[in-house]
Amino acid sequence: MRKRMMTLSLLICVSFALSACGKASKQEIIESEYYQKLQDQNEKLTQDLKKSRAREDSLDKKIKEIHEYTGDQKLASYKKEVEGSTISKTDFVRIQKGKQFKSFAVTNEPVCSYVKNIVKNAYRIIGLTVTDLRENYSGSIYSYALIDEDNTTYEFKVYGNSYIVFDSIPENVYCFDNASVIGDGLIDAENEKRYASSIDRMKDAALIVTDKDLKFNDTAIKTANLLEKADKAKGKHDASKWTEYRFYTQGTVTTLSLSDSKELCITDKSGSQDFYTVSDKTFSKIKKLLK
Repeated sequence: MRKRMMTLSLLICVSFALSACGKASKQEIIESEYYQKLQDQNEKLTQDLKKSRAREDSLDKKIKEIHEYTGDQKLASYKKEVEGSTISKTDFVRIQKGKQFKSFAVTNEPVCSYVKNIVKNAYRIIGLTVTDLRENYSGSIYSYALIDEDNTTYEFKVYGNSYIVFDSIPENVYCFDNASVIGDGLIDAENEKRYASSIDRMKDAALIVTDKDLKFNDTAIKTANLLEKADKAKGKHDASKWTEYRFYTQGTVTTLSLSDSKELCITDKSGSQDFYTVSDKTFSKIKKLLK
């Protein structure tokens, strides 16, 4: 903009000189001492502008390097704090168009441990900015908040499957593979998918949760495939004391319960129960997968 203004000023001066002195030719004006001075000034200002822009670029680069360095220092300190803390609860929120859409809070130890592990093992990504994430993953963002026994909160956002931005380190982008899996499983989808059966829904489960363990979609698929071999059993049973495995599919839970007598119960999202029997071999395979 400044360069354009200088050039315009130069042209105005030249035009004025030409109109004020009708006898002078254009070539004479160009060769005049006054014109040469204007040209020299214009060149000097142009060079000064280039130097100023170079200084600004260099300053921006230094600021970015400082942010990256201090961010990494903060994360190192963050990791130590989280590692030494006892996480009592984790809050999860789906964010769409800048607004909180759905939320879910858990105290389940395996889930909290997984999110704690994200913080402990996240690593920085070079060449990707927070602006890039906001532009490319605006419809796929989760907010995770770890809360320890002293109510200290460790918050970060997950973009897409793996990219992480910590609330206290907003300039840097970090990564942890499959960081989104907790949100994918526990938080309700914007549009719920319809399934032909509970077993079909179980195949899509992002998480299988118990009080002691956490498993993922590959195990859900294998287990559901084995359940397709089951035969429906007659009658109803009290499955409240059977071993429970909760399959989470975009906020919807389907529970598989196993008895010591090798019977199975599938409880769908409405609480309706179906009982099944399988061969000894199939039952052993299911237990081994879920162990």
